[in-house]
Amino acid sequence: MTTENSALEELKRVDHLIFVTLKYTRTVDVIRNVLIRLVSTMDYQIADTLEYFRKKGKLAAVSPATLIRCRKLEEIFPKDQEIKNMIDFYMELKKLVTSEYKKKEEYRKNVAMITKDAEITIDKLRDYADETKRYINYLKELMK
Repeated sequence: MTTENSALEELKRVDHLIFVTLKYTRTVDVIRNVLIRLVSTMDYQIADTLEYFRKKGKLAAVSPATLIRCRKLEEIFPKDQEIKNMIDFYMELKKLVTSEYKKKEEYRKNVAMITKDAEITIDKLRDYADETKRYINYLKELMK
């Protein structure tokens, strides 16, 4: 499976988790799984974008390290503010996934995952998913 297909598959899983699983299972574990899927979606798409530019001759190799990949993307598009925003968003998601968290109102309408920096509700999770889709589409446009 190519990374492009992997990113699209991850987005499908994210949609299912948000619109089906969370509807019936309002737990922080599901919220955390959505965040993990969003991170892997972004990871796959960044790798795919860099691979595209490697094939075009603009890069020698694509690093397996996340931080190095993000820096390479910034090097390819040094003046693109959207890329900088996307990388900041991606790093924020990674930080949320690795942060310690507490559960709030599990199995209820207002379930939330609380970290020291943020409170992730279902609505915020949907916003994160929409933002991820927007960035994925933006990266795909850059490869045309």
